[in-house]
Order: sequence, then structure tokens, then C-alpha cells
Amino acid sequence: MLIFAKDIGTRDHKHALEDKLPELKQYMEYQRKLFPYTVVRAGLDLAYKELDDILDFIENGYRPPEDSSRREYPTDVNQWYKSRFPWSSAFLKMEEMHFALVVLIKAMDSFGTHEQVNAYHWAVLYDSAHNIIQVYNDLIRNDPGNSRDIHLSNAVEVNFDDFINNYWPDLDFMTFSQADYPHAHHQERKILLEEEIKDIMSEGVEPLVALEKLQPPFKLDSYTLKLLRRDPVETRFLELKGAPDTGSEFDSIYKEYIEDPQHGKLSVIDAEYIKNSEYLKAEAPAS
Repeated sequence: MLIFAKDIGTRDHKHALEDKLPELKQYMEYQRKLFPYTVVRAGLDLAYKELDDILDFIENGYRPPEDSSRREYPTDVNQWYKSRFPWSSAFLKMEEMHFALVVLIKAMDSFGTHEQVNAYHWAVLYDSAHNIIQVYNDLIRNDPGNSRDIHLSNAVEVNFDDFINNYWPDLDFMTFSQADYPHAHHQERKILLEEEIKDIMSEGVEPLVALEKLQPPFKLDSYTLKLLRRDPVETRFLELKGAPDTGSEFDSIYKEYIEDPQHGKLSVIDAEYIKNSEYLKAEAPAS
């Protein structure tokens, strides 16, 4: 199973303060209607099917294979790839993304181990989740009967921005790039990280060298550095190693506590849910 910022296999968390805060309770009820594992897995499945179809199309001399169920093929394959998977295509060729999808799907089916993903995987997972959520929300609005075939939630639209805020640990692969969504939960780190890089560059250091000079808490791991430098991608960068499931992978958010200025002592996960509920409320259009 892939390790996210929160456990994608758990969807019944009850917030310590939700019975005291009606708006927070409404937010948590929404969270409990989501199926995070299915969002991720269905997104990977859709991405794999789409990319597999296009790679077969290319291999067949840019002609639809006879056994294909796909109705339409792009006239410009490269443009389709960039449009359909904007973040993945920035760092990976189609064949590389296809390999990454196979690796990620296999890890999602492994329930006795946990796999830590890297920046390349986060970009692929981001695009995949975005696309399946778009498909699902369109069905919820226009064809709710068929939405049950995907079943990302209990009959509610999935807020992609909020999903990323809750389940992605960071968006370091977007450094010095702009997302199409606020992702407020991750903006503080992104802004401070970029300011730190600019400060290092102000000393006459080249941009790519500045990335390597970052210190904690902004120090980037080797895979993120390779991605941001656009290093040639090696297969080993996309492979995953599983570790036995110990049951303690999420202790840092469930069993560790912080002091919230307004609400006092809270578990890390409850503090994060409060922040993310406020971000979602702030982004909602005024009624």
C-alpha cells in the first residue's frame, strides 16, 4: 500500500471537536463519504488504460488497433499527453509514465506492505487523481446512475483541491511552477522553499546548485532534485521497495499532539483537518 499523508484505507475518523463545531462536523461528514483508496486506485486504472491505448496506437503505426474499444484517438499524440497529464509529462516520457503506473498499481494491491513514493510518483498520482475526479464529478452532476460504477464517494462530488490538501505530503515537484488549484495547505512550504532558493541564488549561486544547498526543513531528497533538474530518468527512479506493515506508519499524526492557539491540545490529524476545513470554507463562493 502506498503511504500518503493520511491513511487512504481509513475513512471513519471522528474529530475530537466536531460535536462542538457544526461547520467542522459538516466537513468531517463529507470526509467520511469519500473513498480515498478508490479515488487513487481508480485514477491509476484510468490513466493506465488511456496511456496503454495510446501506446498501442503508436506501435500500430498511428492506426487504431483492431481490438481497441477506444472510439477516438488524438491527431497530435504529444499534445494529448501534455494536456491530459500536465505534471507527469513535464518530467516523464509516455513509456516512463506507463512503467510508473504499473509499479503504483502493483503497490496499491499489496496490503501486507507499505511503499514510500517519491516526487515522480507524486506527479503521476496527482494527474491520475485529478482526471478520475473530473470524470466522476461530471457523472454525479449529469448521470448519477453511472457514477456508481466508479463509486469514489457516497454520492457526493469530490473536491480535488481538498483531497490534495489532505493526502499529499507536499507539492515539491511543483517548485517554481504554478498549480491550477489553490492547494492552500501546501502553499506555506512552497512559498518559503522558493524564497530560500532565491536567497541562495542571490549569492551568485546557479539555480540548480541552489537546490542542492537547501538545508532542513527545506532540504530536498535525491529524487526531487533529479526531477527538478530534469535529469535523465532511470527505471530505478520509478521502482518501489515495500516494507512490512507494522501498523505504526501513521502514529505521527494519530498519536502525536500539538498545541493549537485556538483549540488547545489536538492530535496532528485533527489539527490538519481543522486547517483544511477552513481552507475549503475560504475558497467556497459566497452564497
